[in-house]
This record gives sequence, structure tokens and C-alpha cells, in this order.
Amino acid sequence: MHKYGILAVTTLSTLMAAIDSTIVYLALPAMGETFHSGISYLTIVVSAYLISTTVMLVPAIEITKRIGNRNFYIIGFSVFTISSIIIAVSLNIFSVIVFRFTEGIGAGIMTSSDIPIILGAFKRGERGKAIGLNSIAWSIGTVTGPVLGGFLVAINWRYIFLINVPIGLVAIYAGFRIIKNDRPVKLPLKYKSALSMAIFIVPLVLGIALINVYYLIIAVAVFPLFVYIQTKNPVIERRLLRNIRFSLITIASFLESFVFFSVLFALSLYFESDLGIGSIETGLLIMTYPLASIVSSPIGGMLYDRYPNSEAIMAAGALLECVPVIFIALYLRFIPELLFIAGFGGSMFWAPSTTMITDSLGERYRVQANNSMFIMRDMGIITSISILPLFIMYFSKINVSLGDIFIARVRVNISAGITAYLLFTSIISLSSLIFIYAYHRKTSNVPENSSA
Repeated sequence: MHKYGILAVTTLSTLMAAIDSTIVYLALPAMGETFHSGISYLTIVVSAYLISTTVMLVPAIEITKRIGNRNFYIIGFSVFTISSIIIAVSLNIFSVIVFRFTEGIGAGIMTSSDIPIILGAFKRGERGKAIGLNSIAWSIGTVTGPVLGGFLVAINWRYIFLINVPIGLVAIYAGFRIIKNDRPVKLPLKYKSALSMAIFIVPLVLGIALINVYYLIIAVAVFPLFVYIQTKNPVIERRLLRNIRFSLITIASFLESFVFFSVLFALSLYFESDLGIGSIETGLLIMTYPLASIVSSPIGGMLYDRYPNSEAIMAAGALLECVPVIFIALYLRFIPELLFIAGFGGSMFWAPSTTMITDSLGERYRVQANNSMFIMRDMGIITSISILPLFIMYFSKINVSLGDIFIARVRVNISAGITAYLLFTSIISLSSLIFIYAYHRKTSNVPENSSA
């Protein structure tokens, strides 16, 4: 019973992370109305969370071993919960951005801690089932997020952050009571890699989202330092990069991630700001995208287990994901139906690609490969989300730095920008097929354990 208590506690963090991955999109127009903030700053609200979550994945392995899984997990939940409270009572958009960044740190800690805790609680023959049950929480959370978010935003957008508080308090208490504290091990931390990545990415994203040349100049200035530190202390280990299975599929996953979450972000703004649809109806319209993942994730996993050419499954998933989004971009019709097909394809892509990347160098490098995969996927999501203001400014001719569009109470036509943006991200994601094909060609005669 003790191990299932641990599974229940860790599943709470998965559920919260999944809900937060989709629920915040519906709150953005309401935040813009409250703070008179434009699309640029609202984009940073999303990006800040993803940046800090990604950066935390770099030193997380060493920190976990230094202070123990339980302690690190509880710290993560505490940071996440406290940040949610502060965001909910924030008086300006800058406070929201700062504490969304802090909230992302807590989410990154939880993400890197829960799987090792589960693996430590279950025996070898039970671990697959335990991870599977934990993964179901992600699917449930991504489906629940749009619906729950729609209802909460209709009342007040601040409730989407306050809902994290009771869940967090229960999880923190249960973590102390149920999770066994493991023995810490002293290891050197990769703080230089994480810090250099943050110093480079933050001004880069601010420069792109705010269309501000000064932030871009800062990013260019610190880029040589970032490259130098990465050559000495790389975020992704060189042994992984030299492995053909890891490198090609990771690049394909990076490219595919451009459309995976950006389509929800763009369409949430389109429905609420352009068409004037309420948050509840918007949540129901975009719900079909994560709903498809519940169906498609296990199908992708089963096909991977039974079909020898797993890259063909990935290619089919990429096509099923990107082609419907292209039709959405061109016609802006039949969106819920096309989103279901796209969501089906996206999750069908993720199931085999995740397994192929994580197992690319065997059990010894599984954790490093897993974290590296999430870093690259998150970088794709961060980049794709950050460029949305550019498309709205240039194609819809709207000053994205102004918040007046959210309080004008008139229809704001951003459809041209949304169309161009979705076409661009879909084409970038489709380019993953090049690397999937390269993987197929190069591994046809190469043993799986080769690092050539």
C-alpha cells in the first residue's frame, strides 16, 4: 500500500503540470484586459514558465542526488505552490512574469524528481505499470485543463492559479508522510551550463517576443560566453550527441515540437480576441486536441512494440499532426475536428520518439537522454511561442506591445497573423521528416548500440 501512496503523491505533480500546460492559454486575454498588457507580454508569461522548467532540467540530476529525491520533490512543490499564490494576487504583468518563471522552476524540479521516486518505490516487474498509471494523469490533465480553465476564467482568471494551492498543500504534507527520504550523495553541479543557458535564452526570448533590439543585442553579446561554457560543460553529453539514434531523433523531436503546443496558444487568442468567443466555449473547442492524446498515446506505444520500423510511425504521426494544422491555417474552419486529428498525430509521434531517444544508449544513460530530450523539445516550444507576436505585428498590422486590444470591446482581426504563424510552425514541424528519413537511411545497416 505504501508504494501506491507514493504513486498517488507523484501523480499529483504530473496532473498539476499537465493542467497548467493548457489552462493558462485561456487566461491570457483576461490577463491582458486586467493589466492592459499586449500580446508580447502575454507571450512572455507562457515562455517564462517554459524557460525556467527547461533550465532546471540541467542540474536537476545532480541536485536530486545531493539532497535526496524526497527533499527535492517537496522543495519543487513548495516553490510551485507559493508562486501560484503570488501570481493569483499580482497587481501587474511584471509580477506575473517573474513568478511564472519561479513557478516553472518548481515544475522543473517536480518533473525531474517524480519518475526516480516511482522507480525507487516499485520492483522491476511493476515499474512499467506504475509509470503507465502516472502517465494517464498527464492525459487527464491536458484534457481537463481547457474545460476547467474555461469555467474558472469566466469567473476570474486568478482562480486558475489558486486551484494549485490546495493540491500543493496536500501533496507537500503527503510527501513528508509517505515518501521515504533517501541518502544524499555529493556530486558536482552543472550550474555553469544551466546559468549560461538562462543568461542567453532570457534576453533572446524577450527580444523576439517584445520585438526589442536591445534585448537581442544582449543575447548576441553573451552568445560567445554561452558557446564557450557549453564546450567545457555541455548541457547534453557528447556521448549522446555522437549517437546516431539519439541525435537524429532528438532533432526531429525538436522540430516537431514547434507545432505541438503553439497551435493551442494561437487558437486560444484567435477564438477569444478575434472572434470574441467566451473562455468556456473556447476551452471546449480546443479540448479535442489533448483529448486525442488519450486515444493515440497507447496506440503509438503498441505500434512501437509490434512494428520494427518505428521511424515510419513517427513519420505518420508528423503528417497527421501537421497537415490538419495547415488546413486550419488556410481556412480557419472545422477547427475542433482538425485539432482532434492533429492531436492524435502529435501523440502518435511522441510515444515512439520518446522511447527511441530514452533507450538510445541503454539503461546507463537513460536519465541523461530523457532530460536532454525534454530540453530540446522545450526549446522548440519556447521558440515557436515566442515568435507569435512577430507574425501578428507584420501580418495583422497590430501593435503587439499595446494592451488596448483586450479592452476595446470590438473585434480585433488577428486572423492574418494566426494563419501565417500556423503555416510557418507546421512547415517547420514537417521538416522533421527529413531527419526521420536520414535516421532510416543511416540506421538500416548500423547496429542499435553503435555510437557512430
